[in-house]
Amino acid sequence: MIIFREVGDLSGISTTLNNIGIVYRQTGEPQKALEYYEEDLLISQKIGDRSEEAVTLNNIGVVYRQISEPQKALEYYQQALAIWQEVGDRSREAATLNNIGAVYHTIGQLQKALEYYEQDLLINREIGDRSGISTALNNIGLVYHRIGEPQKALEYYEQDLLISREIGDRFGEAITLNNIGGVYENIGEPQKALEY
Repeated sequence: MIIFREVGDLSGISTTLNNIGIVYRQTGEPQKALEYYEEDLLISQKIGDRSEEAVTLNNIGVVYRQISEPQKALEYYQQALAIWQEVGDRSREAATLNNIGAVYHTIGQLQKALEYYEQDLLINREIGDRSGISTALNNIGLVYHRIGEPQKALEYYEQDLLISREIGDRFGEAITLNNIGGVYENIGEPQKALEY
């Protein structure tokens, strides 16, 4: 970053600040992460880099979600979402919709979570992002499971399982198998649960 500062490369400084923020977030130092993200946000706004601004807003939202400040997380995710829609980045729009859905899911606003997950699913289907489709299907299944609609949950999990296997996502497959087993356990079919 020293070299970027010496040559006045604001874009390079912005990217570096964001990367440092990510490191601090991942090493459990959310306040330090926020300091770097906030500085990055100011620079990305100054130079008019809307994509970098949205990435940073999203990352700030992630930190607030991690430190259990869901309303602040939603505020930053919504700002990022507006920018992704403005610049037409459908993939990142979908990812941000998923993040918003996850916050609503966490705070128990399940209908809102479902709305955002369904929008996420729709966009991922439009752009052909199989991994994104898989994630959205799993999340929708989680909501239906939580609201007491096990058959609907199973429908979404089965779709997710098929895609996870098709794309070779063994981790996603394991999560979905576990979720299916959980549904069967909850509806009083422990033998069926053991199969998963």
